[in-house]
Amino acid sequence: MGHTALLMAGSTGWTEPATAGHTAARDAWGWGSGQSTAYALAFNRTPGFQTPSEFLENPSQSSRLTAPFRKHVRPKKQHEIRRLGELVKKLSDLTGCTQVVDVGSGQGHLSRFMSLGLGLKVKSIEGDQRLVERAQHLDQELLQALEKEEKRNPQVVQIGSRRSPHHVVQWVDPRTRCEELLLPLEDSPQGGARLLLTGLHACGDLSVALLRHFSCCPEVEALASVGCCYMKLSDPGGYPLSQWVATLPGYELSYRLREGACHALEEYAQRLQKAGPGLRTHCYRAALETVIRHAQPKLRRPGVQGIPRVHELKIEEYVQRGLQRVGLDPQLPLNLAALRAHQAQENRVVAFFSLALLLAPLVETLILLDRLLYLQEQGFHSELLPIFSPELSPRNLVLVATKGPLGQAFSVLESEDS
Repeated sequence: MGHTALLMAGSTGWTEPATAGHTAARDAWGWGSGQSTAYALAFNRTPGFQTPSEFLENPSQSSRLTAPFRKHVRPKKQHEIRRLGELVKKLSDLTGCTQVVDVGSGQGHLSRFMSLGLGLKVKSIEGDQRLVERAQHLDQELLQALEKEEKRNPQVVQIGSRRSPHHVVQWVDPRTRCEELLLPLEDSPQGGARLLLTGLHACGDLSVALLRHFSCCPEVEALASVGCCYMKLSDPGGYPLSQWVATLPGYELSYRLREGACHALEEYAQRLQKAGPGLRTHCYRAALETVIRHAQPKLRRPGVQGIPRVHELKIEEYVQRGLQRVGLDPQLPLNLAALRAHQAQENRVVAFFSLALLLAPLVETLILLDRLLYLQEQGFHSELLPIFSPELSPRNLVLVATKGPLGQAFSVLESEDS
């Protein structure tokens, strides 16, 4: 299970990262029983397929997607839409669903692949009007590209009766029933549609909304949800959902723990091994936080948009740019001696961050276990499957649920198409 910076994908034991210049980080990972405990308790995040053969020829282009579906889509997203789209297609066939609803669809990359690539009937729900307009533009662009391909290679490319996704601008409130989400498309069969709900990295409470609609609405037959942004879960309301977790002593998860569970562990493992200046970011960000709290005590944990080439900046330059990004005066007087003292603690900050990442898989496991049990307590059939390469997509566990038993068919969902 490749779920911490100490365990490389496919390995069978803990390995000490080569962190020359960051001995505190190396000592933090250490060789103690805590590593083995963290490893044993966390969900398996290693997929059953080889990782990821689709990018061997070109790291920017998936060999499993044709050129029209790769356009405007980054490699990470190419991998995600292909893997999740293929799982949704199999799940739809197994459960007899007639319509897929993609909630929080963004620019519609997953919806387009499912509809125009896999032939599914798809409704896309997104709350941002600008993203929906962008998705509709990309739909038309893809259709034109596919039509040209079909004329050149009619035996290979066959659009046939496939349609673009049906886009709807709609915010989905996890506390209330969303009627638009449940409405069938116009060409649905008589008797109503059998719906499959999906969301690719549905943020915070949006994943919770999917679970609640699945459990409460008879129209919904199946669910395939990949969550993210656990720090945005409502408290209470978004966690815990299950009765079992709610009875655990100390089940509460702080913002810091939930935020830590969203980090890219495998990517950080590589950074630790290289022990390069990029690790400096954590120390700089910690110093910035102390300045922010001194200047504006009520401003806690503000989001700081990415500051490029941090390793080339002096700590005071980073702090000034960070202050500007959170709406504070970048010319605030700075205590340079204090900042230099912070910078001298770089190794300890990296060690602290490394320890936090050691716990991150356990936090994510508890959140996802809570969702799994929430469904199972109501008599539904559910599984958590690692479907993405964690090196490409760290939040790689999909929660699959059905109203009827699938038995061994769950293993088919996880497998790689030939």
